[in-house]
Amino acid sequence: MGTLITGGTGFVGQELVQRLPEVTVTSRNRNRALQRLVGEPVNVIEWDPMTGPIALGEGSSFGSVVNLMGESIADGRWNEEKKKRIRDSRVEGTRNLVAGILESGQLPNVFVSASAIGIYGDAGEDVVQEDHAYGTGFLTDVCTQWEAEAMKLQPHGVRVVCLRIGIVLGGGGGALEKMLPIFRWGIGGKLGSGKQWMAWIHVEDLVSMIEWSMKTDSVSGPVNATAPNPVRNKEFTKAVAKAVGRPAFLPAPKFGLRLALGEFANSLFFSQNVVPAAALEHGFQFQFPEIRGAIQQVVGRP
Repeated sequence: MGTLITGGTGFVGQELVQRLPEVTVTSRNRNRALQRLVGEPVNVIEWDPMTGPIALGEGSSFGSVVNLMGESIADGRWNEEKKKRIRDSRVEGTRNLVAGILESGQLPNVFVSASAIGIYGDAGEDVVQEDHAYGTGFLTDVCTQWEAEAMKLQPHGVRVVCLRIGIVLGGGGGALEKMLPIFRWGIGGKLGSGKQWMAWIHVEDLVSMIEWSMKTDSVSGPVNATAPNPVRNKEFTKAVAKAVGRPAFLPAPKFGLRLALGEFANSLFFSQNVVPAAALEHGFQFQFPEIRGAIQQVVGRP
């Protein structure tokens, strides 16, 4: 039995597709999906998550489903229209995915759904494990509703895992890809005081954790998808600057980012000392546990 992946043409999804056999991805545009996944032996189900439940059809049985769809939170200035797309693409999209699975009568063994550490909000100096209290604000609300839609499969006997993903580092996409040009120009720097904690994960570890979640029957519920060693923003900045061989001495003021990015800028100053307690407890092994090695691998320097 194969794997159904939503968001399979995105940054993380493309990495996952390369690793799994018998993959089917969903896309609003079949031809565009095949172009992005050229060379990969995948099937495509054409589906717009905003129009209603996915139609899986008779005989469309999947052993696992991985739900990675969602409007990018980092692209474009946050306004009410952008925030609606962020929410709807996750909450309504997951609701329609789950509804389609239930309507098909062919339930997977496991449903792995993306979520985000935004659920914890600004946690200050707390060490944040999966049982930490939720925060407040837009991102917390979105993540809470997102996970609730995914968990609707659990009463039907499906093992559900909600991966609360941190800042994803990797080549060809993710947060670091957007930051590198700024640092290479020598104008990168810490955000504000630089004391806030950042929880991050290398894309290869994230994809490995998705696979591990699919295969590890003892894992269910929320799982922090972050490296075991969060760093303060100033340490992260220093590691990026060192990797590209440029100085980083210009702190980014919050008011300037707020003008450029809108409400999203506030989340960049959240302190999130999130640790992967559940993953470590169940034996997950990280390939990139330290920030310096992770960034150097992305940049391509030894």
